[in-house]
Amino acid sequence: MQDVDTNQIAKQVKLVADSLIRYSEEAQLDLFLKGYDDSPSFSHFSSDGKRRNYEELKNICTEYYTALKEQKISTLMERINVIDEDLVIIGWNGNILAQLKNGDSIIMNNYAITNVFKKVGGQWKIIHSHESSLPPVITKKN
Repeated sequence: MQDVDTNQIAKQVKLVADSLIRYSEEAQLDLFLKGYDDSPSFSHFSSDGKRRNYEELKNICTEYYTALKEQKISTLMERINVIDEDLVIIGWNGNILAQLKNGDSIIMNNYAITNVFKKVGGQWKIIHSHESSLPPVITKKN
């Protein structure tokens, strides 16, 4: 692959990744989930160490986003590694401050995500995701 192709592919995937962050911040569950490949081969490892398929990821995201009022996601580091024209790996580290509808807040510092994107039907989709973090700090509404 030529450098121009690699840069163009990285830009395309970065646009998708940035959109997913925005959808997550705005608690737009349906748009957020469209970034994931709903297929039997999809695999997600959550920060709790559990492996989930797409439906299981959808269920935990639905539970979380139903309780979520808004969140702020700040990127500390991001690295995009273009493997080939149809496969890209993004490593991301950042902090998340979530405000729940019940008034509680959750701080997740040093959150790390590795997403593997594949071009599926002409669109970049996450086919594998792995998250890890320090234990969240939960502040209950008084």
